[in-house]
Amino acid sequence: MTLSAAGARRVAVALQAATAAGIGWQLTQHAGWHWPAALAAGAVTVLGGLAIGIAIAFATTQLGIGVSRQQRPPKPAPIARSRPSLPLSEAMRCFAMEYIAVFRMFNWLQPFCSHRRYAAPDDSLAPDQTPAVLLVHGYACNHAVWLDLQPALAAAGYRCEAIDMEPVLGDIDDYAGALLRHIEQLTARTGQAPLLVCHSMGGLVARAALAKAGRGVCAGIVTLGTPHHGCALARFGAGRNAWQMRCGSPWLTALGDAETPALRARMVSIFSWHDSIAGPPCTSWLDGAKHIPLAGIGHVSLLRDPRAVAAVAEALSTLRNMAA
Repeated sequence: MTLSAAGARRVAVALQAATAAGIGWQLTQHAGWHWPAALAAGAVTVLGGLAIGIAIAFATTQLGIGVSRQQRPPKPAPIARSRPSLPLSEAMRCFAMEYIAVFRMFNWLQPFCSHRRYAAPDDSLAPDQTPAVLLVHGYACNHAVWLDLQPALAAAGYRCEAIDMEPVLGDIDDYAGALLRHIEQLTARTGQAPLLVCHSMGGLVARAALAKAGRGVCAGIVTLGTPHHGCALARFGAGRNAWQMRCGSPWLTALGDAETPALRARMVSIFSWHDSIAGPPCTSWLDGAKHIPLAGIGHVSLLRDPRAVAAVAEALSTLRNMAA
């Protein structure tokens, strides 16, 4: 038996609480602190550890630490020259927003809110005006990652479903097979191929699915912070999927070789130059696809930042217009 993403997150929350309590107990026993102050110090220590972890992720990703020159993604001249630098105040804001997004996502939404229902689109819109959108989450996550973004898609008239990819540390090719089956079922129910919106690893799952079945299986793909050329942090991850996402991995090379220009033309890659996980920078650039570059937004923040939400709506509109 393997833990689901929600179960694994609940275990992580319990361990954090136990660590805070353990630090508090040590302070009461060996430093003479009163329990309220000791527990507060324990909580601050745990929260500070999270901040350090996020800072290390930003540094590793932005600098491409551990990624050789040969493994680094290509730098297309037009977009590479447009990469902005952030003033200190904007960099601090980016870090703070990512901290909040990470804490909320992994300590609340995923472990405890998976039961929440998605918002429904406006019933005044005709069915042919509300194309189905299938939401595909990233590494070690579940469908709860979409709870912030999906209401905006519903407000725009999109009827959304989400898939949970299990086991958590499985093979991306197996996820692609499960995604294809879900797409087939959704197409049979709605009478039209869905659009896909994919965060992080989910974009690689969608690309692998299309490489297997061809571009007609869906109406288009929007990737959000997907490390198309690999991820510097993947070498620290567990599971077959983490190995596949390493920069320069044979799996990524084979995936790129299996794609045609027609497949790439139905993809829109939304990414942040200041992503905290999908990097080194330019890893989300995919030759032949369309691109919407953003700045000052971390990896998890892409799921809730208003600029990213607006970019997803823009990308979906672009794909719908191409299909019209």
